[in-house]
Amino acid sequence: MKRISKIKLTGFSLVEMMVTLVISISLIMLGVVQLGTYQDQLILNNTTKEVKSSIEQAARVCTIRHQAIMINYYPVSKRIALIGKNYSRQIKLDSQIEVYNLTSLKISAKGSISPQTITITNHKSSQKIKLQMMWGRAIDGKD
Repeated sequence: MKRISKIKLTGFSLVEMMVTLVISISLIMLGVVQLGTYQDQLILNNTTKEVKSSIEQAARVCTIRHQAIMINYYPVSKRIALIGKNYSRQIKLDSQIEVYNLTSLKISAKGSISPQTITITNHKSSQKIKLQMMWGRAIDGKD
């Protein structure tokens, strides 16, 4: 009678496979959460830059054309309107974004703005734009 030798098979047991699967899924989920946080911060940064540059551009237009421009924020429709005699610009905001201290802001015909701070937030973090009087030059605030 011939003896059949046992071949030893190596591999993962069911428990080892489950532990590996749980660790892999945990790492993937951590990456997804971090990606969402990064995306929210990116939207906030880009919105702040767009609002700041739009106000600066409007101030330059006021200076060149000697015409005043009104800036209004409409929270329900999530948009900012910059309206002058021959100037109109709309900024559509992301649904997460809120803007504070930007109601009926007027840029004079000389491009000056009364000093104020505009706050832009996504309810997790916020950024501020500080506006100075002459030429409507905006400066980023870190708070």
